[in-house]
Parts: sequence; C-alpha cells; structure tokens
Amino acid sequence: MSVERRQTRGGSVRYVARVKNAGHHVAARTFGRKADAEAWAREQYRALAFGEFIPPARSAAAFADVVAGFVESRRGQVSPHTWRTDSDNLASAVAAWGSRRLSSVGASEILTYLTDQLAIKARSTVQRSRTSLSALFAYAVREKMLSRNPVIGVRLPPGRHQESEGVDTFSDAELADVLARQYQRNPGMAQVTEFLSLTGLRWSELRALRVADLRIAPFPSLRVVRAQSDGYAEKGTKTYRGRIVPLTARALELAAARVADRPASDYLFTSSSGAQLRGDVFRRTVKGRETAPGRTLHHLRHYAASHWLRSGVPVHQVATWLGHANPSTTLKVYAHVLGEAQDMAAIAHLNAVAADR
Repeated sequence: MSVERRQTRGGSVRYVARVKNAGHHVAARTFGRKADAEAWAREQYRALAFGEFIPPARSAAAFADVVAGFVESRRGQVSPHTWRTDSDNLASAVAAWGSRRLSSVGASEILTYLTDQLAIKARSTVQRSRTSLSALFAYAVREKMLSRNPVIGVRLPPGRHQESEGVDTFSDAELADVLARQYQRNPGMAQVTEFLSLTGLRWSELRALRVADLRIAPFPSLRVVRAQSDGYAEKGTKTYRGRIVPLTARALELAAARVADRPASDYLFTSSSGAQLRGDVFRRTVKGRETAPGRTLHHLRHYAASHWLRSGVPVHQVATWLGHANPSTTLKVYAHVLGEAQDMAAIAHLNAVAADR
C-alpha cells in the first residue's frame, strides 16, 4: 500500500493513495485524511483479490449520465408504463446528484434522499422510487461501474409523516351524493362511476373490457384478462393473471344495457360516440373535481373492497375478485375494515352488560 503525503501551495495537507496490480498503477485518489486514504486503498486491494475491482474511470461517470444510459437500456425491455415510472422517479434523484460521480452516492446519501422524499410524497410513491434506484444501481453493477448496489442495505425510513391506518375512500352517503351529482350531468358516464364502485375494477381493466367478457352462466360475471392504461398499449392485468368478478343485480343491469346487438369484440364501456374511454375525457365529462372533490377513480376500487368485506365476503374471496396476487396484500390494506366487526361486537357486548346491571 502506498499513501503519499503532499502539501498544497496553500499549505494544506493531502494524502494520495496509489494502488498497484502486477507492478502497474491501477488507481489513485487524493484524501484530506491519511486514515481515509488508507481505508480506500485497503478496499481497492480487497476488491482486486476478490475480482471486484472497478477501474476509477468506470466509477467516475456522472450520476446523470448513468441514469440516461439506464433509462435508454430499459426501452423495450419493460412495459412502457414501467419505463416512464422509472424515468419520472429518477428525475428527482438526478436533480439531487446529477453532476456527482456515481461511486460517491452511497447508502447514507440514499437514506437522506428517501427521508427527504417522504416529507413531500406518499410512502407508496417513495417506495417505488427506491425500487427504481435499486434497479439503476443493479444496472451499474452489471455494467462494471460499481462492485455493489448501495440501495440493497437501505430500508425505507419511517419518515416524518406516517400513513393513516387503512385506506381512505367513499362513505355510502358520500358515494350516493357523488352519483346523484354525476347522473344529473351525464347519466352515461355516471354509470361508469357506479359500475366501478360495484366491481372494484381498475380503470385500465374497465376500459379494456370487451362485450364478450360479460358472462351470464353459470352466474353473472366479468372475465378480466387485459388492461390498458390511458396512452399505453393493451397488455395483461397487473398480475398477468385473469380472474372472474361476479356481478350483483345492479352491476349486471349496467353492463347488459351496454351490450344490445354489438359485436363481441367491441369495448363494453365506451364514450357516447362509441370510442374507447379516456380518463381525462371521463373526468371532464362528469366534472370530477366538482362532483367528487379530493377523490380519484381508485377510491371506487377501495369502496368496492370495503363494502364486500363489511358485507361478510371472506377476505380470500375479496382478494381474488380484486386480482391481488397474494391475499396478505388485501389483509394489509383493509385490516381496518376487518377489525370493524370485532369493534362493533365488543361495543354491543359492553352495552348489553351495562343494560343488565
């Protein structure tokens, strides 16, 4: 190991660590502390011994340049939606570390970044940002720019703002009011809102439904096998597994009214002109900001799931209808709904005990 002490013209002291391999200098770096220079040199020799050594020129690439290469490499390898999500998530990281060397972004910087993000974004959004960061650094390891992925050892911190327990969605009265307002404005599109609240479908799944997906036997149901987000090509569902969603009498009435004598390949729900539904047009038509302020289409999915659970439908059945790959997801998201029955039973018992005194 070679660590050379140097003094600058300004009088400050610097330590230059040099690493040799087979008699040749392969790396050098300057530090303000001798201990740091020695620690860095030891790490380089350890990496050489285990075949993990990364030439400094490779790890010196600017973070922004590596992000650009990563995003371009993913084009065509992942779905367009995932590609855009990675691009959007990493844009904030580029703003934080754009000109820095890739190798200078370590676990502590990543933890600080995620903590700052939690102060201004939802936890689920920051979790997806962490996933994008991990994919980026995995790419850097694969391309021999780094020896390790620093994101792997960083857990998402609690953050200053904890998510409230359970999910926020419509109450029965609130949904009834929303539907009344939307039926006054545009009955056809209000039916779409009502249908989503009865079936728990994702918006992408609803707009990809075909007439042939409506089944009557052995019971009224929908076959959900595809999805199409606004602006993207059609693909499989989120879990890439089809499912059957039973229809209540009212849901069947809404769906059957859309069938008439239309071809099986036609979209089941369309605009008044017969075109495929578009989220922006739909929200503008029903004036969503006025009729359902603070709510999104996904809140209708939460409403359906909560209603099913409160009605006594087993959680594993609700998970199947929602298309959750794992029932534990349903348990985690809707635990508060499942606990309501126990709370109500306990209160009823306490009231009964009080009445007997």
